[in-house]
Amino acid sequence: MSETSRARHFLIGLTGCAYAIVPILVWIVGLSVDLRGFSKPVAAALVFLLVLGPLCHWRRIPSLKCIVECIGLGLLLTAPLVVSTYVAFSLRLPLQDQQLLQLDRRLGIDWLNLIAFFDTHPLLAKSLTLAYGTFHDQLLFLPMVLSLCGHRARAYQVVGTYGLICVIASIITIWYPALGTYTDFGVNPHDLKNIDGMLGVEYVPQILAVRDDPHFILQLQHVSGIISFPSVHAAVAVLCSWGAWTIRWIRFPMIFLNTMMVLSAITEGGHYVVDLVAGIGVAGFSIALVLFISRSGSAQFYHGQFQGKRVVDLVP
Repeated sequence: MSETSRARHFLIGLTGCAYAIVPILVWIVGLSVDLRGFSKPVAAALVFLLVLGPLCHWRRIPSLKCIVECIGLGLLLTAPLVVSTYVAFSLRLPLQDQQLLQLDRRLGIDWLNLIAFFDTHPLLAKSLTLAYGTFHDQLLFLPMVLSLCGHRARAYQVVGTYGLICVIASIITIWYPALGTYTDFGVNPHDLKNIDGMLGVEYVPQILAVRDDPHFILQLQHVSGIISFPSVHAAVAVLCSWGAWTIRWIRFPMIFLNTMMVLSAITEGGHYVVDLVAGIGVAGFSIALVLFISRSGSAQFYHGQFQGKRVVDLVP
């Protein structure tokens, strides 16, 4: 089996596992979910896959088939991945903001001074805002470009790794739930001159509701990215930089953009710096695991190919 096939099967398997496991977790923790809101995008993703996928296969357009599957499966994964983050917070373990703050201080980070620095540089602050907003665009753009350039294995790996990052982040945040820096420091984003920190506080009501409100119902139109530790933005920045490395003409622009996106998690997402460090670590682990799974057949293939041959027979 080729690396592309293994990466594709991993993505399909991860999607299937998410739909098998997350509903069980929802039932166990007693989280109420409005399924009507989630059913529409799920149905749209399924139609997209079931209509365009076979058509591309029939017409023998592998690049287009890869694009359809990466986008369709990526969209299909979104629903259970979002729900899994709320499952993690619904367990109501103690908030860890003070512990994360102490870790920042051990790294020599003064978050208030950091924010003040960014806020006094208008061009930098606005650039970080723009970079933060490219999160979803990159996850759509990169698999398409990789597929069209013939790197179909890498396209499947990018989407599969993104799903794995979200799964690992949800597991970690069970023990490290946090409200984020803006809330912890009592900073009102409206008081900032150039930084738009509203995204760093808008998810807080959702966290408090899922933890404390017995009548809370998760609705698609109100969902937010509620994970603080580890930073999924920082993890995706590493993922997209790695994914783009195989294409020379976008390699360095993507690295620059994603360096900015890592920094923007501090200003826009209300993350502690240690959140970024953890996100980068999760990304590295996830990429390595997906590559291992995708390429695990290579060593066995070559071992079998040359087994029993003398060294002299292999030398021209």
